[in-house]
Amino acid sequence: MTEEGTALRGVRVVEVATGVSLVGAGLAANLPGALCRDFGAEVTRIETSPRPSLDTSVEWSRAWSRDKQVVEVAVTGLAAAVDRVAGDADIIFLAGPEESLERQGVGYEKLARLNPRLIVSRIRPSYNASGPLSDFELLVHARSGLLSQFRGHRPGPVFCDLTIGSAGAALAATVGALACLYERETTGVGGWVETSIYDGTLAILPMIIGRAERPSPALESKWARADPTPPLSFRCADGEYIQLWMGAKGAYEAFLEHIGDPPSEAGYAADMRSGAIIERSEQWARRFATADRARWLMDLADRDFRCEPVLRPGQALVEDHLATIGLSVEHHDDERGTITVLGPVGQVTPRPGTVGRHERPPSEPSARLLAGIRILDLSAYLAGPVTASVLSELGADVVKVEPTTGDAHRWVEAMFAAGQRGKRAIALDLKSSAAADVLHRLFEWSDVVHHNSRLGLAEKLGYDEDTVRHSNPNVIYCHASGFGSHGQWSPRPANDHLMQALCGTEAAGGGAGRGPTYLDWGAIDVASGWIAACGILVGLYVRRRTGMGQSVATTLLGAGLTLKSGAFVALDGVVEGPILDGEQTGYGAAYRIYRAQDGAWLALVVPDSATWSRLRDAIGAGALPVDPPPLRTAIGERQPAEEILEGVFEAKPADEWVALLGDAGVPAAVVLDIDRAEFVARILDDTVNRQLGRVTTFEWGDHGRVEQAAFPARFGPLRRPSPPGMIPALGQHTTEILVALGFNEEELSGLAAAGVCVGPA
Repeated sequence: MTEEGTALRGVRVVEVATGVSLVGAGLAANLPGALCRDFGAEVTRIETSPRPSLDTSVEWSRAWSRDKQVVEVAVTGLAAAVDRVAGDADIIFLAGPEESLERQGVGYEKLARLNPRLIVSRIRPSYNASGPLSDFELLVHARSGLLSQFRGHRPGPVFCDLTIGSAGAALAATVGALACLYERETTGVGGWVETSIYDGTLAILPMIIGRAERPSPALESKWARADPTPPLSFRCADGEYIQLWMGAKGAYEAFLEHIGDPPSEAGYAADMRSGAIIERSEQWARRFATADRARWLMDLADRDFRCEPVLRPGQALVEDHLATIGLSVEHHDDERGTITVLGPVGQVTPRPGTVGRHERPPSEPSARLLAGIRILDLSAYLAGPVTASVLSELGADVVKVEPTTGDAHRWVEAMFAAGQRGKRAIALDLKSSAAADVLHRLFEWSDVVHHNSRLGLAEKLGYDEDTVRHSNPNVIYCHASGFGSHGQWSPRPANDHLMQALCGTEAAGGGAGRGPTYLDWGAIDVASGWIAACGILVGLYVRRRTGMGQSVATTLLGAGLTLKSGAFVALDGVVEGPILDGEQTGYGAAYRIYRAQDGAWLALVVPDSATWSRLRDAIGAGALPVDPPPLRTAIGERQPAEEILEGVFEAKPADEWVALLGDAGVPAAVVLDIDRAEFVARILDDTVNRQLGRVTTFEWGDHGRVEQAAFPARFGPLRRPSPPGMIPALGQHTTEILVALGFNEEELSGLAAAGVCVGPA
């Protein structure tokens, strides 16, 4: 029997990182092994030395490498070190340039000959129609135009503190590897998965990457232009910030009443669209500035609206609630002593049932991965639906259940589209007493039941774990909660915006000494969806081995903390990593963006001392120090070297500097300064992206032809299944599904007449 935290016991994972930087590709080269470790795998990390000087002041690896066996080797000894462990490994994650890996014999073809059962998950430097894309995340973000999609404190592109691309690459690589591990239990043969930091960017931003033949205003607000939604974060009298959220039904009205404002005749959504809420928020800002944050948190606690403190990365780890639910754990570090780091963000535990029941065989002999797996998706908003959509892309048959009036976010169309592709849809009134029989049959049909409901709602509507297991003891039951199933914060409503505040995203992205900045992309929601998909895949793997049902638990809070998981708490305080400057240009002279003579910006990455020397020679700046200054890790003065380089780069246009630096072997890129529509078009119209399958096209009702970013990983040697290319209409498959569940014509008529189930309009 498996126990909590040991689901992958006996699975051997090797994480190989060479020629990549903690700063430049951090989560991509570190998170896959960390996730597998926390699910119980034995993880060996092989990394090459010496490390890049760019990472000199960065201590993220103290948290990321917790409980991994770390082996440092010279680049020349890497191939031999990997060969020594490949024969006994189940999964190998590879990150680094081809010259350090494939060209040295560290690649799938050779490793598969050593171990045919091996799964190789490769995060490689990528390319699109503009050419090769570096392993340095800053350069990928610059060349894709992502840096111009942020809300900054100044006009123009700003540095992206949140590691969008590397997080997405890590999650896609992990999901791909776990799907192959599950499949291997049937085939006995391994395979390969491939993704990149560029692909990872597409993985985390499905809400803003899309285009419709006939877009509605709601789609236009995300897919063609940046959403002007105000951040609703406010500075208090002590200089600290709070974050408000009023998106729940009645929350806006409750807040206006509590604070003594006149009621809104139009309502929350209309006030957001018209800008009326911006005018109101200017008055609120003056009000919040009159008292300290602690007083406001007490005054606004336990209301229909939500208020959370805006914290810096790592600060939440000291909260008792995180220790209670296992999201913060103590770890002994040889140099730092006892430190507090992020604990497991997903838990998979056994639920004894009828041992020996297994999944149905795939419908076709050539079917792969999750073909034959049936998933009941009872989730809503963005985080929950993304999980089931990811699993659909791997071949699972996903049935989306929503109210007969429609999912509340069907009309927040960009959000709905980001998490609903590839599913069948049934409309069901769960409040009806007659719904219990439909649910019972759906539970029996399912291999996985997944939801992200607030605590107590599943029990109220009849899909809590006990009820589901009464119908199907061997099901994989996944609850992706906001703050966990127990502990003092567990009843709180949760959403992406509040987690940005608690987990450090807003504060860090605003820059030193500046107010927080809000990202309207749902990045934490989407990351949460991917993490829950990892947990479900682990659950399916364990059930296939043991025949025993599994319970999967993840949290939105854990997902937010994952994106800043390099931060930790030491005896002398929080150690969060590089600090973004107040102008939102970067972490220091060697890793930031600079404005050039023509007003355009260029991104500069100087990974080591040799590159710094080439930079000094190329630009003729003898006043620069001989060695690159370490990145700033405390809020304080800017580096003198930054000011020198700012003056130098003001002398020529950005494209001339990038060409000159490229000739000198200094990584640099022009920062694309483009609007949302062009950012999306450069992804969807890119010829290489289309050739590699990074774009998917389908019909979506009245919107006509729709294009979105496709699943961000490629599989081999066999192709992965092709999911249904659609976003389902309300109740589109109700009759089809009910007939398959065994309801006869008379029963169907009765359900329809009672309004329990509805088909498409």
